Amino acid sequence: MDRLKNWDYDLDWLNGRNISFVFLGLVTLKTSHSVYKYYKAKSKIKVKRAECLAACKKMAEHLKQKGITKEKREAVTKLSIKELNEKIKSGDLSAVEVCECFQAMALDVNLKLNCVVEPIWEAEEMALERDHKTGQKGPLHGIPVSIKENYYIKGYDCTAGMQSCIDQPVSDDAVIVKVLKKQGAIPFVRTNVPQTMMTFECSNPIYGRTLNPQDIERGPGGSSGGEGALIAAGGSVLGIGTDIGGSIRIPANMCGICGFKPTAGRISGAGTHKLTKGQTLVRTSVGMLSRDVDGVVMAMQALLCQYMFDLDPTVPPIPFREEIYQDKRPLKIGFYLNDGYIPSVPSMHRAVNKAKAILEAQGHTLVPMQPLDPKRMFRLFLDTVGADGTKTYLNCMKDDIYDSTVRPFFYTSQLPVAMKKVVGWITSAISRDDMAGYMIMALSGFSSVYEYWNHAVDIEDYKDDTLALWRSHGVDAVICPGFPFPAIPHNSFGDLVGGCVYSTMYNLLNYPAGVVPVTKVTEQDIQDMADYPQKTMFEKNIKKMMLGGTVGLSCGVQCVALPYQEEIVVRLMKEVEQGIRGDN
Repeated sequence: MDRLKNWDYDLDWLNGRNISFVFLGLVTLKTSHSVYKYYKAKSKIKVKRAECLAACKKMAEHLKQKGITKEKREAVTKLSIKELNEKIKSGDLSAVEVCECFQAMALDVNLKLNCVVEPIWEAEEMALERDHKTGQKGPLHGIPVSIKENYYIKGYDCTAGMQSCIDQPVSDDAVIVKVLKKQGAIPFVRTNVPQTMMTFECSNPIYGRTLNPQDIERGPGGSSGGEGALIAAGGSVLGIGTDIGGSIRIPANMCGICGFKPTAGRISGAGTHKLTKGQTLVRTSVGMLSRDVDGVVMAMQALLCQYMFDLDPTVPPIPFREEIYQDKRPLKIGFYLNDGYIPSVPSMHRAVNKAKAILEAQGHTLVPMQPLDPKRMFRLFLDTVGADGTKTYLNCMKDDIYDSTVRPFFYTSQLPVAMKKVVGWITSAISRDDMAGYMIMALSGFSSVYEYWNHAVDIEDYKDDTLALWRSHGVDAVICPGFPFPAIPHNSFGDLVGGCVYSTMYNLLNYPAGVVPVTKVTEQDIQDMADYPQKTMFEKNIKKMMLGGTVGLSCGVQCVALPYQEEIVVRLMKEVEQGIRGDN
């Protein structure tokens, strides 16, 4: 009993106001630890950023000593990929001088747009090897290729804009990088991405914000935004990207270049950032962005080779089928101007109608065909992305600094499930759009494997229903807006996220799709916005955005075919491109 009395006496100091001091101390300790982690992350980011800027500066000085003049640089970089290929193979240009000219142009463009993460230092050595090569040369011999930051390149970090991946250089190249090198290409710079790559803006705390070359007040799209900006500005002729929700096609549309997303799995994705690898219902597609369709075709022809099939046996060994690409047989093609959920803007209507007229002049038959229930599709996509309750993303970003473009997503992801439902309901009521709230509620994830399996069945049902729709119309392909609107102002992703429905549809279906530039926004298009609907918040935001200085921005058309029919897609892209160039 005496011992117990002494124990009670020892605990007396916890009574009264002393417990307040203990609580305050714990709060102070927690706050101090959070502040410490914040400044540790910030310091790490600052050092990495300084290293990359120093690398770019050092490369620029090296090229200056080489005597790369502005005139020489511009003369080389304005050549098409076919012209470059011919001149390098004939000896009119050396691989080294082409590489140096593109390096110089890329670094110059980067000063204005912040699209390059860092130069690839081994590029010059690779170019020298190409120049000394005897015998048969690869199909991409001496062609400089820019690489999205989420691809593994030996000796370089692969961060996806997250500080947790800094100072973790990878030990091997991605399969696609190995194949590019084998086929004679020269990876020469790495390009910027948004943090976590799950937004169609392009900004992260490590490398900063990438700007659109058509309007620096707007973004280039994402997540392959660095590629889109660099190619559109003339700093690269061909780039490699990834696409899980439009990440190649959106930058292509917003920057006015070509972008192509093959069927997921047709090109190896081995050696890319592992952030989304655990989610397999909607798979990431490896594809390319290029100044013209020839770049896409040449890349596909080069990549779909036995060397890639040997490196990655999970890739179906289907080489590029030239007979399908070159086929002149008239096709039956479906088309739509609006998907039935998010109305596309007048300039996008005009782009599709222009492509439709070009294809009809080629002998194809174009028939109206609305896509199957885009809201149903978008719910399935959102449920897939948030299937784990966003725990994978939150874990990767645990001690990170949130970029302004993704901050709302991560703060919302951390809310309790019940709170997400309340916020989602309020959002739907305010926006007058049930999907706006569903985007928040979908972040709660599934509560059981059983639910997840049923969700997988729902996706398969949607695929079956869509295939039945295509069969009932007898179409070989579909054309539609590349996106419902052109490039958007910085930090407006949340206001316009509904536009993703135009791109995510073909990720969920796993249909190959490519975007080709067709036209630009005109004053008449802006006047025609007077009739644009304003029932929902998304529609009001789109109209406001379009009235805010969009004249001159690029508008592309999306070409789509059934799985593993990539050659049909690029054939249509090429025919549209030829029609546009003949329509000057």
